[in-house]
Amino acid sequence: MIQNVLVTGASGFVGSHVIRELNRRGIRPFALMRGSSSSGGLHGTDYEVRLGSLGDGESLREAVRGMDAVIHVAGVVAAPSRDQFFEHNAVGTRRLLDAVASNAPKLQRFLLVSSLAASGPTLDGSLRKESDEPRIVSAYGESKRAAEDHVREFAPRIPSLIVRPPLVYGPRDRGVLTIAQTAARGWMAILPSEPPVPSKLYSQIYGEDLARGIVEMTLSQASGWSSGEAFFLAGREIVTQEQIFEAMAAALDRKLTRISVPAWVIRSAAYGLNAVSAVTGKSFPLNPDKLGELLAPAWTCSSDRARQVFGFEAETPFADGIRSTMKWYAEQGWL
Repeated sequence: MIQNVLVTGASGFVGSHVIRELNRRGIRPFALMRGSSSSGGLHGTDYEVRLGSLGDGESLREAVRGMDAVIHVAGVVAAPSRDQFFEHNAVGTRRLLDAVASNAPKLQRFLLVSSLAASGPTLDGSLRKESDEPRIVSAYGESKRAAEDHVREFAPRIPSLIVRPPLVYGPRDRGVLTIAQTAARGWMAILPSEPPVPSKLYSQIYGEDLARGIVEMTLSQASGWSSGEAFFLAGREIVTQEQIFEAMAAALDRKLTRISVPAWVIRSAAYGLNAVSAVTGKSFPLNPDKLGELLAPAWTCSSDRARQVFGFEAETPFADGIRSTMKWYAEQGWL
């Protein structure tokens, strides 16, 4: 029976939802946190801190001691270089697995939260399956795939699962905040797409649904899966970029004016921000590495495998999730 669960990235958006979901199931988890980590997103939750970081192997060995399971959420989605992506996402995962192998040999479950980017987009809007050959278009995706490879390397010794979410959103998330702010100002900024996909397509999942799926898979006694296997977790609805803007505008009772954003504008902005990053050392969500992700026609995947093995179903309709998200953004003054 799994009771002692270490969560990395606990202070982040997905990690804080995982902490809440564990609490909901009667588990008081352990949160791996740096001394400088903000705990604001964990207000009202019950957890114990284990100080450490993915860059410090000794702290990881102490953090995993006595654990029944590890849910590895921590990682970066923006970094100033390919090396930094790999240091945080791949090398950090390797250090954590080394710590488990040496100090938690009886661990019952290791779950890595990866990304659809580790598999890649589709060119025709079809639903990507776990068995499809990867088509990775960014250093971020490559670093997450490398993290997965480390998990698979340890899989014969550590019972492991990999979760690949698509677009994740919800209250407290900043991933779709720029889009939300654009919609709040009455603009629908549409990126270019090409046939056979007339408008960009996205699989998506509400943060609470993702956390529930992660915890269900961590605690599950289901059979029919292999250690090191990857699973997509997504909502059933595939949405276009227009539908994302429309749902956000509807939540605020706004009317939208459509504008088309040419690819050259996106490229120019990405390289401009990259120049700023080189001078300041600050990372920006938009950079040359992200161009492959932004300009891809479709980020769509199927959760059929997770449904068959673990009975996973995302419960939150997209419109309801966006409404809750926009309400929270407005209350916080983010819009």
